[in-house]
Amino acid sequence: MRKTVSIIFLFLVLLFFAFQPIDISLENSVKVEGIVKNITEAGAKDILFELENDKTTYYINRGFEKGIILSKKEYIGKKVTLYYAKNWTPLAPLGTTSKHLTQLQLKDKIVYSEFK
Repeated sequence: MRKTVSIIFLFLVLLFFAFQPIDISLENSVKVEGIVKNITEAGAKDILFELENDKTTYYINRGFEKGIILSKKEYIGKKVTLYYAKNWTPLAPLGTTSKHLTQLQLKDKIVYSEFK
């Protein structure tokens, strides 16, 4: 009985940490600069960015659903500044290769931002 209660408790703790909202503040974001290699749609209307020489992909959550329209010509081969939210989840304890974008900047123009 005690073992069952311990397993249920551990499961509930893991669920709690797995479904914490992501802190999307500037203070909790990491800045990345790179050259855009590709832009595609992924998942549930997410806009996915791939940068040259970077194994990580970056996405704007439900970007197409939010009405964001990006021209590939405008971005492919161009340098962008991205900010993504730092977060940890027990579902991927060693990290992930896909990061939630909190801001997208092309040159000096902020194209997308979740910062308030």
